[in-house]
Amino acid sequence: MEQIADKLAAVLTVVVPLLAAFSGWAAGQLSKSRKEDKALTEGVKSLLRGQIIDLGLHYIREAEIPPYGLDNLENYYTAYVDLGDGDRSTHDIMERCRHLPIRGGGT
Repeated sequence: MEQIADKLAAVLTVVVPLLAAFSGWAAGQLSKSRKEDKALTEGVKSLLRGQIIDLGLHYIREAEIPPYGLDNLENYYTAYVDLGDGDRSTHDIMERCRHLPIRGGGT
């Protein structure tokens, strides 16, 4: 019985530090992954915001909007809001674009 206890103690002496090291590595990987995810989310959100502002102001200056332009803006805005909208200016631009006359014909 004493031999089993000695062997178990020897195994635990090796296994416990390995488990601790693995746990530390796994926690580091999770932290790195979360930072990368946040950076990607913020980058995409910034690109969407830029598109909403650029296209929206373009159509506001033209005082009309083509149907595909409004569809694009709505798609950008929906994705932007889903990522965590925190910008009142994009909301205001979208509201103004939604009230623009829809450009008809092939123009």
